[in-house]
Amino acid sequence: MMIVSPAELSSSEAELRSFISVAIPTFRRPFGLQRAIESVLQQDFSDWEMVISDDEGLVGESCRLLSEYVSTEPRIRVVENRRGRGQVENTNNAMLACRGPWIKLLHDDDWLAPGALTSFARLALAYPAAAVITSTSHLVQDKGIKYRQGGEIYVYSGQQCLTDLYLVGKTRSLGIVPSTLLVNSNVVKAGCLMRNYKSISWGVDQLFFIDLACHGDMVAIDDGLIFYDMTNHPCITADGSFTHIDQETVDLKRLTWSLLEDKGELPDPETVVRALRVARLRGRIGRQPLGATIRDAIQILRPSVLMALNKIIRARARAPGAI
Repeated sequence: MMIVSPAELSSSEAELRSFISVAIPTFRRPFGLQRAIESVLQQDFSDWEMVISDDEGLVGESCRLLSEYVSTEPRIRVVENRRGRGQVENTNNAMLACRGPWIKLLHDDDWLAPGALTSFARLALAYPAAAVITSTSHLVQDKGIKYRQGGEIYVYSGQQCLTDLYLVGKTRSLGIVPSTLLVNSNVVKAGCLMRNYKSISWGVDQLFFIDLACHGDMVAIDDGLIFYDMTNHPCITADGSFTHIDQETVDLKRLTWSLLEDKGELPDPETVVRALRVARLRGRIGRQPLGATIRDAIQILRPSVLMALNKIIRARARAPGAI
């Protein structure tokens, strides 16, 4: 199998542009990777290319698997990751190698629902200037699959999206993750890539959503177009603490706050984080020191926190008018 770097693509190759580029960053998940690839091959939409960035390199089961696919399917390419190891740069490497006007991110443990690319393509044709298009997802859990089916379409301006992300609103209830995204390649060309920022390690996905919102509108369809595998995801506190998670949340909220043009009656970042600690209290009982649990619980006595909680609840129940 030949692995190429994005810089080695010829101009003639670059002219052969599929409408959707499926970008798959992968690392040591051959079973999941095969499932993701097959979900693309089985789509009823054929104007696609697939770009796979393998962080493991020319070793392991994934390399052998990819060699078989590359030898039989010319729309599949594997690119060498020279940007640096890890999720952030592996994802960036895959996106930067894409040739199409739209980039469909797909993690190697998730897979497309039947007809997903057709639905995404229709939305892309209807909203060609959108920075990002997203769906919701079917949640694959240990106890089974939670299906999400709908059809309502919402259009957020960049500022509306930032406000919703700030309040953990409708974008949270839709369950947006990287694999639900269809990104306008012009946004990537403009420099919008995944990145690290301050304390943020777990929240790089949220940081990417914030950066995307700064580049234009977001279109969301309330329909499960991907299967999001939650069975193999580590607990968010496995490698960190709730204190660290709260610090990441503070950094994300402060960043989003700085980008909001109309703060209006929005609570400040620290108040939002206090409200979120109250909202997350049930999942933290018994998993953090008793003193921390008591500290979080009494935050509800603050009028500002109670008001922030009400705003968060209302934000999850509403969205821009359905199309």
